[in-house]
Amino acid sequence: MSHKLSEVQIKNFKSCINTELKLSGYTPLIGYNNAGKSNALTAIQWLLKKTSLGLDDFFDRASPVEVIGVIEGISQDLLGQMNANHRSSIENYITDEKLKIRRVQLTPNAKAAEIRISVWSDTEQDWVPNPNGIDNALKSILPEPIRIGAMENAAEDASKAKSTTTIGKLLAEFLEPVRAAHEVELAGHLGEVSRRISSDGDMRFGELAVIDQNVNRRIDDLFPGMSLKLHFETPTFDELIKSGSIKVYENQNQGRDFSSYGHGAQRSIQMALVQYLAEVKRGAGGQLTTTLLLIDEPELYLHPFAVEQIRQALLALSQNGYQVVLSTHSAQMVTSDQAKYSLLIRKNTQRGTYARVRLADAIQALVPDSVHQMEQLFSLSHSTQVLFAEQVALTEGKTELRLLPFIFETASGRTLGQEKLALVAQSGVSDTRKSLDILDAMDLPAKAIVDLDYAFTRAINDGYLQDTDPDINALKIILQRLEQQGAITLHTNGLPKKGVVKPSKAFELLANEQDAVIHIENLHNRLKAQGIWVWTKGAIEAHIGTASKDELAWSQFKASVDSDGLEATCPQHQTLIDLVSWLRV
Repeated sequence: MSHKLSEVQIKNFKSCINTELKLSGYTPLIGYNNAGKSNALTAIQWLLKKTSLGLDDFFDRASPVEVIGVIEGISQDLLGQMNANHRSSIENYITDEKLKIRRVQLTPNAKAAEIRISVWSDTEQDWVPNPNGIDNALKSILPEPIRIGAMENAAEDASKAKSTTTIGKLLAEFLEPVRAAHEVELAGHLGEVSRRISSDGDMRFGELAVIDQNVNRRIDDLFPGMSLKLHFETPTFDELIKSGSIKVYENQNQGRDFSSYGHGAQRSIQMALVQYLAEVKRGAGGQLTTTLLLIDEPELYLHPFAVEQIRQALLALSQNGYQVVLSTHSAQMVTSDQAKYSLLIRKNTQRGTYARVRLADAIQALVPDSVHQMEQLFSLSHSTQVLFAEQVALTEGKTELRLLPFIFETASGRTLGQEKLALVAQSGVSDTRKSLDILDAMDLPAKAIVDLDYAFTRAINDGYLQDTDPDINALKIILQRLEQQGAITLHTNGLPKKGVVKPSKAFELLANEQDAVIHIENLHNRLKAQGIWVWTKGAIEAHIGTASKDELAWSQFKASVDSDGLEATCPQHQTLIDLVSWLRV
């Protein structure tokens, strides 16, 4: 894609009080129902397609609606391909290959002529209202968007299929080869029709002449000297295309109107047209325009395999002359590659609809060029959780990932999904601080759950504890005692290493020492206050009473809790209850 709409600011439009969006070639808008995703799509459409907004479109009816957009990638090569008049309308307002435009409507139900577009001038440091020819110049690089809404009006849209409807626009997009091959031939046929039914046709049907004569005798009695001829306008090629519709056939039976089918079939056919459009456009290249494709919930009514196919078709379009912006509730519409550019759309009373900081922007700001961090946090399985959550819990091991959802529901009576809480497994505790900082930059509340050894190593490196911490020093003395007893093996830095037992077992033995309990509790409480939960018995396994980390042990634990309850199964059941309560705060 040579150019695209990269930034949009929406002011006073419905729930978008002051909404800022950063757009890529393929931008999923992810959010719960009524967050304002569709409002954002409509505002983007309005920026490029002038229509009069009504009372309900204004958040504050005493203030104007204003939408500002930045078009980037307007290179000298692109300008050179434009019509000279179009180029002259915009080239003086382009800075660093960017053009900033603004559309404003001052009052509800204003006349179309009163809805003005302007461009930003760096020279004047102000908006220049409606430069000569700006609308046509913009249409030459960003034509009227194609909007595919949710299914409320799908039947009407599909059956009419006029130029303003989804189907009509899609048909117009890929029927250009038909025009190229047959426009002259069809024009000849239409000319023959015109000769027979138009008022001036030289081969008019005799029956039309008879009707004309009979009517004119009556007119002559009332208005002498006046006459009429019946006239039937012959459509042009463009008008034929615009009036195209769709008939659906099953088992060679007579075709039925699209509207007679259910929403699932309607959506499938609608998306099939999108898929075909992607095939037509793939590899076409050399296009001057970038067309915005704005879609509400493309996954609606489709089965999982079809959702994946639609996602791939939209991705293909985003690389071949289209910029795709969609609202979605489906993680299948977002791969790990797109997760970092997805927009988390939220709404509250104070801010209205707003977008949280994108993953890509948060990562780049905090850990620039960190490929590992991006892969760690936002692989597909992780993005599925993170992008659809209101809060995140980072975990260290597989046991937490497998059992905490079960423990959470058992202790609270609610699922993680009901609490809008995502559970994300880290590859290691070394990611903890960076992960928490990234999620904080996204305004996404997050906490971490770690093993006891974190307090002795990464917590100090990450700045949560001091290397002179008195509790750490006291616990190191106890570790030395355990080594002297032959129970564990220590590094020269005083921390456990593989030897008599594994380091994880060494920390578990430490936690069982009576004089260590108070110091571990102190560390636990200090880190908990900073959003990090430390297992005071070493790791989760010691709290739930499992000796291994495998499917058999996890299944046995769940079966025991189901039959005997959490308190009877877990040696440290109160710790688990406390953890669940902490996660829910």
